[in-house]
Amino acid sequence: MIPQKKLHDWYLIHKRDLPFRKKKQAYPIWISEVMLQQTRVNAMLPLYESFIKRFPTPESLASAEEEEVLAHWKGLGYYSRARNLRKAAIFLVQNYNGSFPRDLASVLKLPGIGNYTARAVLSIAYNLPLAVLDGNVKRVLSRYYGYSENVLGSKADTNLQKLADDFLNLDHPGDHNQAVMELGSTLCLPESPKCLLCPLSDSCFAKIHQKTSEIPLRVKDKKQIQLTAEILVFFYKENILLVREPKMRFLKEMFHLPYGFTGEIPAEAYEPTPFFLALRESLLVPNPKPIGQFKHTITHHKMNFSVLTSRLENRSRVETLAKEFAVESKWVTLSTLDSEFPSSLATKVKKFLLYLEP
Repeated sequence: MIPQKKLHDWYLIHKRDLPFRKKKQAYPIWISEVMLQQTRVNAMLPLYESFIKRFPTPESLASAEEEEVLAHWKGLGYYSRARNLRKAAIFLVQNYNGSFPRDLASVLKLPGIGNYTARAVLSIAYNLPLAVLDGNVKRVLSRYYGYSENVLGSKADTNLQKLADDFLNLDHPGDHNQAVMELGSTLCLPESPKCLLCPLSDSCFAKIHQKTSEIPLRVKDKKQIQLTAEILVFFYKENILLVREPKMRFLKEMFHLPYGFTGEIPAEAYEPTPFFLALRESLLVPNPKPIGQFKHTITHHKMNFSVLTSRLENRSRVETLAKEFAVESKWVTLSTLDSEFPSSLATKVKKFLLYLEP
């Protein structure tokens, strides 16, 4: 039996019962694929179901305010994904009557959609013969074909995409893509792969040559960047200041607690903004003591945050500074902090604020 047929038969029996697999509709498949980037299935599922319940169609997503979309994205991180989903939904409504286009070139024009997501949606929803390439697929194909080059190298995606194209089951491309990804996430694991249960083990190079621990080769080019930061909490009566600055290295376009990197700055992009420095100089007491500290990670950045607080007699100085630096500002309550600022950063800060005296 050819390996593609073995894989397909295995998938039909062993595939997980996931909500976005129940119907081959482009919209929920698209949402699920974007959510699964950087997020494990078990963590994503309750958030997916809540998101789809609130935004069941491209039209409902396109008509929603950005802040509401971000609030329903909380817990998934990488909020640019949510913004791009909304932008793409608006584009679909304006240009395709809310329907997902059926050709790769058109889908790749949608905001935030790259080669993997486009191929996944088109193959799964419309059964188009397009092979996908994600981390799981790279691992499966590397082991199966004995691809020994660095899968994080500059030529790896091109080489592995060619292998994926050659391996594609043209009779069932949507099921095939899901089967390879399913195999990678359940059996062909990074460590301790379950080769005895794998439908491809008889013809897998790495299994035959006992090289599953060596393949795939992953050599990261980027080193971890260590950063020290301060996050500022300004109280006015029962309210807390949030700002939205036009040019930020992180939390772009989001209302957030004012923050800035301090100490050794690795590059200009991490320099604290003039607005942050003005806030700190004008509204904090000299040498303030942090009420707490915590660690935070974004991609390859490791951050150590200190939380500084100050209670203001009036809001005029803050609002004057905001206008001076073309920064948007708003005041929220402690109870709504993590919905107005939908980031795990807000959740971490809030833990310290709950113990402050009123």
